[in-house]
Amino acid sequence: MGIPDLVGLKLQDALQILEKSDLCTTPRIVRYFPPASKGLKQGYNLEERVIRQRIVEDGQIELVVSSFRHCPLDFESYKPVHEEEG
Repeated sequence: MGIPDLVGLKLQDALQILEKSDLCTTPRIVRYFPPASKGLKQGYNLEERVIRQRIVEDGQIELVVSSFRHCPLDFESYKPVHEEEG
Protein backbone atom coordinates (compact mmCIF):
# COMPACT_ATOMS: atom_id res chain seq x y z
CA MET A 1 0.00 0.00 0.00
CA GLY A 2 1.28 3.44 -0.91
CA ILE A 3 1.24 6.60 1.14
CA PRO A 4 -2.25 8.10 1.28
CA ASP A 5 -2.80 11.65 0.04
CA LEU A 6 -3.48 13.69 3.17
CA VAL A 7 -3.26 17.23 1.78
CA GLY A 8 -6.35 19.27 2.63
CA LEU A 9 -7.50 17.01 5.45
CA LYS A 10 -7.95 18.08 9.04
CA LEU A 11 -4.89 17.07 11.05
CA GLN A 12 -6.83 14.66 13.28
CA ASP A 13 -8.39 12.95 10.24
CA ALA A 14 -4.97 12.61 8.59
CA LEU A 15 -3.48 11.09 11.74
CA GLN A 16 -6.32 8.56 11.93
CA ILE A 17 -5.76 7.53 8.31
CA LEU A 18 -2.03 7.08 8.94
CA GLU A 19 -2.75 5.03 12.05
CA LYS A 20 -5.02 2.69 10.07
CA SER A 21 -2.57 2.37 7.17
CA ASP A 22 0.28 -0.14 6.98
CA LEU A 23 2.89 2.56 7.56
CA CYS A 24 4.90 1.85 10.69
CA THR A 25 6.12 5.37 11.26
CA THR A 26 5.25 8.25 13.53
CA PRO A 27 4.61 11.39 11.47
CA ARG A 28 6.64 14.51 12.05
CA ILE A 29 4.27 17.48 12.37
CA VAL A 30 5.53 20.92 11.35
CA ARG A 31 3.28 23.91 12.00
CA TYR A 32 3.38 26.74 9.45
CA PHE A 33 2.30 30.22 10.47
CA PRO A 34 1.99 32.61 7.49
CA PRO A 35 2.35 36.35 8.16
CA ALA A 36 -1.41 36.81 7.76
CA SER A 37 -1.99 34.56 10.77
CA LYS A 38 -0.57 37.05 13.24
CA GLY A 39 -3.19 37.84 15.82
CA LEU A 40 -5.13 34.61 15.31
CA LYS A 41 -5.66 32.94 18.66
CA GLN A 42 -4.95 29.22 18.61
CA GLY A 43 -7.99 27.17 19.41
CA TYR A 44 -10.43 30.01 18.69
CA ASN A 45 -12.66 28.67 15.89
CA LEU A 46 -9.57 27.41 14.05
CA GLU A 47 -8.80 24.02 12.58
CA GLU A 48 -5.43 22.65 11.51
CA ARG A 49 -5.23 21.20 8.02
CA VAL A 50 -2.43 19.43 6.18
CA ILE A 51 -0.99 21.73 3.52
CA ARG A 52 2.02 19.59 2.51
CA GLN A 53 3.32 16.10 2.99
CA ARG A 54 6.63 14.52 2.12
CA ILE A 55 8.92 11.66 3.02
CA VAL A 56 12.02 12.69 4.98
CA GLU A 57 15.00 10.72 6.29
CA ASP A 58 14.47 7.14 7.37
CA GLY A 59 11.15 7.00 5.54
CA GLN A 60 9.39 9.19 8.09
CA ILE A 61 6.45 11.20 6.79
CA GLU A 62 6.41 14.93 7.45
CA LEU A 63 3.08 16.76 7.60
CA VAL A 64 3.12 20.54 7.33
CA VAL A 65 -0.05 21.96 8.86
CA SER A 66 -1.52 25.43 9.06
CA SER A 67 -4.46 26.88 10.95
CA PHE A 68 -7.57 28.00 9.10
CA ARG A 69 -10.61 29.83 10.37
CA HIS A 70 -13.51 27.44 10.66
CA CYS A 71 -16.77 29.11 9.67
CA PRO A 72 -19.71 26.72 9.77
CA LEU A 73 -22.13 27.27 6.93
CA ASP A 74 -25.25 29.16 7.81
CA PHE A 75 -27.69 27.64 5.37
CA GLU A 76 -30.27 30.34 6.00
CA SER A 77 -27.98 32.94 4.44
CA TYR A 78 -27.34 30.78 1.36
CA LYS A 79 -30.95 30.19 0.33
CA PRO A 80 -31.46 31.01 -3.34
CA VAL A 81 -33.55 34.07 -3.99
CA HIS A 82 -35.97 33.72 -6.89
CA GLU A 83 -37.94 36.58 -8.29
CA GLU A 84 -41.53 35.76 -8.91
CA GLU A 85 -42.50 35.80 -12.54
CA GLY A 86 -45.57 37.69 -13.38
